[in-house]
Amino acid sequence: MKYSPTTRLMNVILCALLCFGFGYLAVYFGFLVTPFLWIGRGPIDLPTMGLALPLMLGAFGLAGALISLYGLFNSVVSIMKEKDDAPVVRTFGAYIAIGYLIAFFCLFNAIWLYRLTSTNIGYNEFAFVITVYAVLFFVALIVSNIPVLKLFGEHEELNKIMKIIDGSLTVSTLSIGVLFGVSYLVFNGSGDVANKALVLRNMGIAALIFLVAALLGCLAFLGYGKAAKANVTNKKNGLLFEGSLLLVGGAIIFAGVAEYLSQSGKNPASVSFVYKSTPNTNPNYMEFSIVAFVFGSLIVLAALYLMLNTLKGDKKAAR
Repeated sequence: MKYSPTTRLMNVILCALLCFGFGYLAVYFGFLVTPFLWIGRGPIDLPTMGLALPLMLGAFGLAGALISLYGLFNSVVSIMKEKDDAPVVRTFGAYIAIGYLIAFFCLFNAIWLYRLTSTNIGYNEFAFVITVYAVLFFVALIVSNIPVLKLFGEHEELNKIMKIIDGSLTVSTLSIGVLFGVSYLVFNGSGDVANKALVLRNMGIAALIFLVAALLGCLAFLGYGKAAKANVTNKKNGLLFEGSLLLVGGAIIFAGVAEYLSQSGKNPASVSFVYKSTPNTNPNYMEFSIVAFVFGSLIVLAALYLMLNTLKGDKKAAR
């Protein structure tokens, strides 16, 4: 037995606290605020930046709660099985996954969603917000990778590492898909609301993309677990993970298209990154759309590149 009873008990307490904190974010922003903000706001579309902040916080909370719940389950199992260190390692893996989740959260805010927390401070100051998120991303990434080396040693155990990374991505896509799905159901039952058909269509497409991405990620997660136990490399798991990543990039591009189509008829296309706010216009929609196109395309290209490498690996193995 490598890990002491004190360590196992502390894991239970810490995971319970994390589950409670993330769960509060999930319930309040994800289920009590986000679905009902779509009602009674006049003509709206997906995404509208003012409505995206509670959605983002709700998805972050739900993803963190799911990972914490996984860690809590394994930490309780580790107490029941005092001589088994595997549940403790899985609990530590949950901590690492939360670190990656925070890194994803900061990365998306630094590159794409910085307007959610900088809209009210003006164009001259939002570079500060981007810089803060970028710094937090690097810090979270470094802090998360240190225990990876500690747990798995100097020799890479790719299946276990990919299981943690894929798990973080999977719970994130699942959380976003669930919240869009809940919002869809609430909005669909809200009676006669302006622009209802368009909003429902976009919500439905977004929910479907993220839920399919979560399904692929879940299959990859299970596959990585089996491959780790058998100490083999299964290329199918890589393709599933990369397919999930491809859908995430596609969802981001779709968000940019939806925002552009919603706002282009109301605001001049010259409204962009440094354009000053004018009455009765949305000065952010071109900025949001352009960044979505660029960011989403980069993720899609990265996923395709990884897929190509995976397929090439299969051909080499066949020879």
